[in-house]
Amino acid sequence: MMQFLADILAFPLFVLELSGAAIGFSTGAFQRAAISGEAQTAALAIAFLAGVSEMLGQSVILVVNRVALYRFLASLAFTGLSYVITAIAWGICAIAVAPLTRLGALGPGEIAGVIGVVSLAFAPRLFGVLSIAPYFGLALGHVLEVWAMTLAVFGLHVGLALPLAAAVFCGLAGWAVSYAVRSWLGHALAAPLGKLRHAVAGSPLDRSPQQIIDELARRISRERKP
Repeated sequence: MMQFLADILAFPLFVLELSGAAIGFSTGAFQRAAISGEAQTAALAIAFLAGVSEMLGQSVILVVNRVALYRFLASLAFTGLSYVITAIAWGICAIAVAPLTRLGALGPGEIAGVIGVVSLAFAPRLFGVLSIAPYFGLALGHVLEVWAMTLAVFGLHVGLALPLAAAVFCGLAGWAVSYAVRSWLGHALAAPLGKLRHAVAGSPLDRSPQQIIDELARRISRERKP
């Protein structure tokens, strides 16, 4: 029983350790994500938690809309899963574009390693909760995006031994392809996805935290006027 509890506690600690190492551009962390099933599972957990963190950063929307606790938790899980799907799509796209370069290639047998590396690159987005901050929250989101992209390239280079030029090409092209696919699907499925998110959260969630803060500021300003 004690060993079982120790194993349960060990995994969150491993996730924390691995994410901290990834954020610091640790070569060893990305090499583990490329070859270790345990590290790949932890990397997917990091991608999931990154989505949860971002949703927590948007939690003011849920609070303003008085979303029930169970819907709040469902919204966190929904966003976390969307991040995992994004990481998987990014990894698959990186493999798909690899044959376009002669500097290095990724084979189908390396799909788990590539997805593990890309998922681990989501570690900086664990700070997504800070996007709730007014005025610089949006800029922080862009910084985290660039940070994650840089880590993905670094991970492909050191974790899968791709030449740097090939890692840059596969990482950025994989991101671009996955982004284009997600944008197209997002546009094509906007209505059903919007209904799904509304059903999960109980609210359309169509306002950003900054918009809500600005609206509250205007309301307070009007109330103070004689």
